[in-house]
Amino acid sequence: MLDTSSWPEIDLDVLKDVHLDPTNVRLETADLKVEADIIQDLFANEDALGLVEGICKVGYLTHERPVVLMRSGKYIMVEGNRRLAALKAIQNPMLVPDYQARVSTLVTLVPNRSALATVRAMVAPSQEEADQLIAAIHTGNLRKPWSPSRQAAFFQAQINAGRTLRELITRYPTIDVRKFVFRAHIVNLFRSVHYADAELQDYLATKKWARGLSTLARIYESREFLDLTGLSMDDAGNITMTLSTSAFKGVATAIVRGMYEENINTRSLNSVSSPRYTQLLKELRQIAADAGSASSQPGQSAPSPGPSSRGGSSSPTVGSVPGSVPSPVAASSIQNSPPSGRTRKPRTLDLGQIKPDASYPAGLKLLLGELSEIDVPKYPNATFLIIRAVLEKSIKAFAEAKSIDIKSTGNSQNGYVQLHNALKWLLEYVKANGPTYLIQVIEGIRTGKIVTYTSTADALNATNHNHHFLVDRDQVFAMWDSIDSLMKYLMKP
Repeated sequence: MLDTSSWPEIDLDVLKDVHLDPTNVRLETADLKVEADIIQDLFANEDALGLVEGICKVGYLTHERPVVLMRSGKYIMVEGNRRLAALKAIQNPMLVPDYQARVSTLVTLVPNRSALATVRAMVAPSQEEADQLIAAIHTGNLRKPWSPSRQAAFFQAQINAGRTLRELITRYPTIDVRKFVFRAHIVNLFRSVHYADAELQDYLATKKWARGLSTLARIYESREFLDLTGLSMDDAGNITMTLSTSAFKGVATAIVRGMYEENINTRSLNSVSSPRYTQLLKELRQIAADAGSASSQPGQSAPSPGPSSRGGSSSPTVGSVPGSVPSPVAASSIQNSPPSGRTRKPRTLDLGQIKPDASYPAGLKLLLGELSEIDVPKYPNATFLIIRAVLEKSIKAFAEAKSIDIKSTGNSQNGYVQLHNALKWLLEYVKANGPTYLIQVIEGIRTGKIVTYTSTADALNATNHNHHFLVDRDQVFAMWDSIDSLMKYLMKP
């Protein structure tokens, strides 16, 4: 068992007594022997300049001792090479010509540069024991990183202790304090909503919710969401919102519901152009628009389009410093805002769980993205046509990913594989390989014996070929619901 308590400690002059390790695994090039090349590599590829900034602005932290080893009569830094490179540069910025001006500027912030001229290090008895310690530090995961919620909670606790946002920015100059304080207020804002569904209320007290805050961050950090809600934080740490409290309740409910049901996660929201992200923002805009229409009915006032004064009911200040929760007026308004009294039908198909395999062709991925955005009530027949194309292309992509040529299995017509050929092959494949629950789903789509006519392949073909055939929005949603489980299966070859 490794025991470093008996290792001696020694003070070394950073320029004269200790040298960078040419065998350091951090180095981009393995054959660097000249110290000037090593320090240049650490600045270029390991952000040693960032460490210089931290030391100059915050101070040299001594909670972790660097480790040296005697080689050929010289002390070599085997653990802490970035720190040593930073300390050397602070003493002599000319050691890193490409960064000299920036290092020199940062050094002016240090009240006593000579105090950083020496470094206290542990002396490892042997290379073997040094390697054991290095492996434990860098590959053993002995330190558990803070979760996003824990990071936010740390700075929220500082605010609760009476520190202002300006004080925190000064106290932690190398950390993006504004981001963490803003995150803390957003989390508290979502927690302050009184959700109509008890399951969602309970969900916000679980570890699953806390682990999902990175998903929430992908939403509230986006420009589209900030534009929709008008959420912003001033230099004093006060948060305002232009969205009405009733509208925010609907927005928060949709987001928390999606996170609870796991169709909103970091995978489905992997970019602002992903189908699920696009669909979610359209849904949130519709919720906000519906709430705006409801508040404009006789006897009610419409929400203000811009920030209101503190305490206003339509555009409240929802958080301030100090304090860990939204202001009482805003929190009360959100909790007591009445339900709309009507169920809003969706306008777009839910493709949250329909994530095509990376190997699938770009044409299919693009079509799925377009399908997620189309306004179904406005364009039901166009949507139905796209569903047909998506289903056929998904089956073909699934087969191709498994190196299967559907045409070679005898499922073709005049040398072409059409939808009914693709469905016939898929049925044969599922019967042979499973899962068995999809057999009836595919049979139902092919024959119409199990589900309504407009949820069949014949109806899909009719919308493509029969100029008298048409569908409405409800039939489109019924069709999509009938193939939902099949589409999820086809996305994972």
